[in-house]
Amino acid sequence: MRSRKIPNAIPAAVALFGLTLHAFGGWRDFGLSAAVGFAVLAAGTIPFGLGLLGGGDLKLLAACSCVLGLPYVLPLLAYTALIGGVMALGVAAVTGELRAILTRVVGRVVPALVPGGVAPPSRTRLPYAVAIAGGVIWLVLGNTLLPALTVIR
Repeated sequence: MRSRKIPNAIPAAVALFGLTLHAFGGWRDFGLSAAVGFAVLAAGTIPFGLGLLGGGDLKLLAACSCVLGLPYVLPLLAYTALIGGVMALGVAAVTGELRAILTRVVGRVVPALVPGGVAPPSRTRLPYAVAIAGGVIWLVLGNTLLPALTVIR
């Protein structure tokens, strides 16, 4: 977390584990797992292109989607977004930059939606892998040991 870089070996190993796990269910499960991973990777290019998500975070999220499979990908994305939002608000509150961060977010998203718009650079970065891990943990615990945690089905 200190370097805020996710080595490619980590998402590759996670994706390989997920694909291998689903291969035991047959070609259909394997194919669905791979398709879900590719779909998350493809959809994630939008926030990546806007500078809202790092490449390593995107690869890790796609790899986790391969492990969890189709039924759990939307809850994973929702839980990850919730945890990431709470993290962002916490960092903004602690650093006293809530207003500046909200202004930057609007300044990045709105120009990106307008043809020819350019988003201003941002110095604030969150270790989003923590939010992804939190989303996975929340999803797994909610579907196993603590069903009361399941708020998104």
